[in-house]
Amino acid sequence: MLPYDSQLGPRLACAADLVRPGSRLADVGTDHALLPVSLVRRGVCPSAIASDVRPGPAERARLSVERAGLSSRIQVRVGSGLSVLTPDEADDLVIAGMGGETILSILAASLWIDSSRYRLILQPMSRPELLRRWLRCHGFSILREPAVCAGNRLYTILLCEYRPDAVPVGGKLVEPQDYIGSVDAHDGEASVLYLQKQAQRLQKQAAGLRLSHEYEDQAQAAVLEETSRIILEAAVQRSHHAKDR
Repeated sequence: MLPYDSQLGPRLACAADLVRPGSRLADVGTDHALLPVSLVRRGVCPSAIASDVRPGPAERARLSVERAGLSSRIQVRVGSGLSVLTPDEADDLVIAGMGGETILSILAASLWIDSSRYRLILQPMSRPELLRRWLRCHGFSILREPAVCAGNRLYTILLCEYRPDAVPVGGKLVEPQDYIGSVDAHDGEASVLYLQKQAQRLQKQAAGLRLSHEYEDQAQAAVLEETSRIILEAAVQRSHHAKDR
C-alpha cells in the first residue's frame, strides 16, 4: 500500500492504491487533478492524462498541475469520457466519482478497452450493480473490490481487467453477485456495512413492489427479497472472516 496522501481523502486514496507502479495513468473526470498529481509526484506513475468534460474543472486541474510543477508530465484535456485518449497513451484508466450508469456509458462508447493490457479502476457513486452487470456481460473480471468509508457514505472501488474466458456470463435480470460484487473480506467492517446497505436497498425496492397487485411486480419483489437474503448471508460470512483474521 502507498503512503497515505491526506489531500486525496479515503476514496481517492483507495483508488490510488490500485494503480500499478510504472503505469501511465488516465484520470477521467479529474476535477482538481488530485489523483494524477499525487501519483506522479510520488513516482508511482511516470506520466498522466487528466481529463474533464467541462472547461471549468479542466482549468482547475491545469492550475493544480502547474502549481505542482508537473506540467511536463501531466497533460490536461477537455473532452467526453475516454474520447480524449488514443489506445496507446495510458495503461491504467481511472473513472471515479460518477454514477454507475455514467461510467458504463463511458466504457460502452470506448471500443478499444477490451484488452488485457489495461486496468480499469472504477468508483461508482450510485447504481454499482448496473456497472458490475455491464462488466460481467462484456467480459471484464473484477480482480479486487475494496470497500471504503468516506464521511457518512460507503463506496467500493472496482479493479477490473478484460478476461472474457474467465467471466461467467449470467442471463438473469438480477444476479446476486451484481450487488455483492467482489468486496474484500479483509476490509472488515467497511465491507460488511457495504453489503448490509446493498441488502437494505433491495428490501426497500421489494417493499415498494409488494404494494402493487401486478403479477410481474410481485415476481420481481420475490427475486429482490431472495437476492437480499443472499447478500446478508455474504455479509455474515465476511464478518466471520474478518473476526478470524
